[in-house]
Amino acid sequence: MPVLALMVLLSWPVVVGILFSRKERALALIWSIFAGYLILPQLVEIDLPAFPGLNKHMIPAMAAAVMVWFVTKDRARDEPPPPPMGAWVAVLLAMNFAAPVLTALTNPDPLIDGINYRPAMSVSQGVADLILQFILLLPFLMGYKLLWNARGAELWIRALVLGVLCYTIPMLIELRMSPQINVWVYGYFQHDFIQTIRYGGYRPIVFLEHPLWVALMTMTAFLSAIAIWRNDRTRRNLLIAAYLGCIVFLCKSAGALLQTMMAAPLVAFARPRLMVLAAALVAGIAFSYPTLRTTSWMPLQGIVDLAMSISPERGRSLEFRLMNEEALLERAMERPVFGWGGWGRPLFYDLYNGKLASVPDGQWVIWIGARGIFGYLAQFLLLLTPIFAMLRAMPGGRHPPRERELVVLGTLSLMLAMNLLDLIPNATITPLTWLTAGALLGNAHRLRQGVADDADLPLNERILPKKAGIQTVL
Repeated sequence: MPVLALMVLLSWPVVVGILFSRKERALALIWSIFAGYLILPQLVEIDLPAFPGLNKHMIPAMAAAVMVWFVTKDRARDEPPPPPMGAWVAVLLAMNFAAPVLTALTNPDPLIDGINYRPAMSVSQGVADLILQFILLLPFLMGYKLLWNARGAELWIRALVLGVLCYTIPMLIELRMSPQINVWVYGYFQHDFIQTIRYGGYRPIVFLEHPLWVALMTMTAFLSAIAIWRNDRTRRNLLIAAYLGCIVFLCKSAGALLQTMMAAPLVAFARPRLMVLAAALVAGIAFSYPTLRTTSWMPLQGIVDLAMSISPERGRSLEFRLMNEEALLERAMERPVFGWGGWGRPLFYDLYNGKLASVPDGQWVIWIGARGIFGYLAQFLLLLTPIFAMLRAMPGGRHPPRERELVVLGTLSLMLAMNLLDLIPNATITPLTWLTAGALLGNAHRLRQGVADDADLPLNERILPKKAGIQTVL
């Protein structure tokens, strides 16, 4: 294990503690999760007995949770509480925590395919997966708790723009000199290098899992920059948005470019309610994809032919993904309710050499294969609920006093919807996804339930942070 990578992981709780000691809790939460996602090493894990391996997604979330619920809980008395989550969200959370245990209980048999052996699932493994599931949902819970108001939502989109603006420096270096930043810093490359080569050049990966993850994050920052420009039409904000739009193009990801073309005009010109309505439509299609792909409503062959006409290489890649999806879906339907569990049980392996013979790309097929339809509904509905809750809460017409806030919330809805759409071909669910979902759901419940927002109060009555620090540079 690279020594520097391990040291950075172990030191991150100290960084989180410093952030919470110097900044207001909402801003400290954002940078604890976001900065950890940007710079912590990929693939390196700290293995503990009877506990899931701690990686770059888990350590920031756990450290921030300790600060939010234990160390800084006295400061919560100075903050207005978020609105109740409601029974529906509580049911979805319970389903998410029950799914790993139910999967373990329904998979007591080992699998033997040729020379390949995959062990049976045990109750202890189910409990370990439950702990892992809880840690992965911590950004959602903390986002709901601290980013539930208009100020929290705006802090999040501004942090996205600032963080990605700084990230474009190593991204541009990799575009010119090939993806080497992770090698230079941590001493290893975190993925298959061939995946970074596209259209006669390179795609940046920096410290993330894959170039597609970088492109998706840059696309969300671009949408955030457009929203900031729409609310404050200065030349600086326009230049920032234009610059990030160019970076999205340079990421050379067809999916991110398509999502940008779909969402950017809405963020720039549409009314907030129309933005949320479009987000609900896109998210609904993404949720229904496993069903739609089996009907004539989803012309998969026509989509492949169109991709072939644009780029034979991309068309063959899409065709391979669809064939792979079909095989994995058939495998998942052998145990449709609670899935096959972990240890590669939902996948295919060569009978003679034991090598992996299938590649699970889409997050939806991974969820269905591992946790079944029950687990798929638990996860996807929890991500879908904030968008539809916002659709119910978003007022129609024009509301000049709240236009700035509603534009930000409409942008968050589109960001989350585009991420859900990206889960069809890719497994691009990250802590940023859950943080966005939690912030959006909290704001939707605030609007729906008419909870007073600190931003609506006169300046002399607002609750200001004890140690505000530098709030923003944009």
